[in-house]
Amino acid sequence: MTFLFDPAPVASVAVAGRGAFAIRRVFCVGRNYAAHAAEMGNEVDRAAPFYFTKTPMHVMASGGVLAYPPGTAELHHEIELAVALGPDGRMIAAGVALDMTRRDLQAAAKETRRPWDTGKDFEGAAVLAPMSSLEDVGARDVALDVNGGARQRGNTRDMVWPVPALLGHLATLYDLGAGDVILTGTPAGVGAVQPGDRLTGRIDGLEPLTLGIAPR
Repeated sequence: MTFLFDPAPVASVAVAGRGAFAIRRVFCVGRNYAAHAAEMGNEVDRAAPFYFTKTPMHVMASGGVLAYPPGTAELHHEIELAVALGPDGRMIAAGVALDMTRRDLQAAAKETRRPWDTGKDFEGAAVLAPMSSLEDVGARDVALDVNGGARQRGNTRDMVWPVPALLGHLATLYDLGAGDVILTGTPAGVGAVQPGDRLTGRIDGLEPLTLGIAPR
């Protein structure tokens, strides 16, 4: 087949000692930490988790610099555990991620009961650090600093829906498989970033994540 133009490159994230993991889909879990839901004025629905998605081509690698996105005056950070799935839909790797959010656009969408796409899915909206081969994440401390100051602190044990439960539920909605990445929710402490800020995210036992916000 002849293409009208060169296809976009495959989005990927490195997995230590195993090479590049080609990303097929990016699922994100909403309100998976009760304290974060509360700080946003929401209650946790314990009947079932809910999801939104990010375009794989909007993934960027840790260590880069994110241009402050257009259309927003309130860009927020959300530190998360990301898990990568293999051919059988099981977790094969995990890493540190940032779910970057145009919070003002998300809030406007909520008010009118419209989709969150413009608030959650834009260039550089999903930042991934290199992953490590894991089949279980257990209880791991989660932290995000901005310019050396503490912003977010939590532990994966506080997830409303732990990883096995998320995978079990998501598998009832999609045919999960190789290339799927799931961002599992953020602990409390989300907040705005400014041009020139430097972000550092950590989860116990995983490669740290760094991100710069480009100066204006």
